[in-house]
Amino acid sequence: MLAPHLRRLLTVAYDVGPRKGELLNMEWSDVDMCRKVFTLRRTKNGEVRVVPMTPAVYQAFSELRQERRLDTNRVFLYKEKPIHRVGTAFKAACRRARIANLRIHDFRHTDSTNLRRAGVDTATAMKIAGHKSDRMHRRYNTIEPEDLHKAAAKLLVFGTNTVITPGHVAVGAEIVSARQIEVSGRSSVVES
Repeated sequence: MLAPHLRRLLTVAYDVGPRKGELLNMEWSDVDMCRKVFTLRRTKNGEVRVVPMTPAVYQAFSELRQERRLDTNRVFLYKEKPIHRVGTAFKAACRRARIANLRIHDFRHTDSTNLRRAGVDTATAMKIAGHKSDRMHRRYNTIEPEDLHKAAAKLLVFGTNTVITPGHVAVGAEIVSARQIEVSGRSSVVES
């Protein structure tokens, strides 16, 4: 079982992928419970980032707000003091759960992968995660064998596969063709 201070921090890290340092430096003036967003001001690249809250993240911030102290503006506290390091508690939790080789930073990879699996477009996912380049986003976006199987299974939805021939021209979202060959057990030529 995770200690409440660690559980809340890890919930935010897992759901929306901020860096550990970004979380530990977060202040209450950066949390907007009404709009359900929080702002990261002390980011790795020095740019301010606004991050939406998932329901679990909103719940974590609600619990944290109930324990808020007036003598500090920091969000994440342990024994009524701002948390500066979580390594020891995290390693102990991993040992108890018999999880090897897990780092808090791995939750950033999980977030990027979960955003892709949820169908979030790349630009939006990069904005949430704070990735500045497609290369970095691809590095964090893990593709597992089950992702490949799910992608292949989606092709079954169409029932038939359409072979696009060189005579095709894209017009808006449609493809216009002089010839189109459909493969559905037998081949046929369709004139458009």
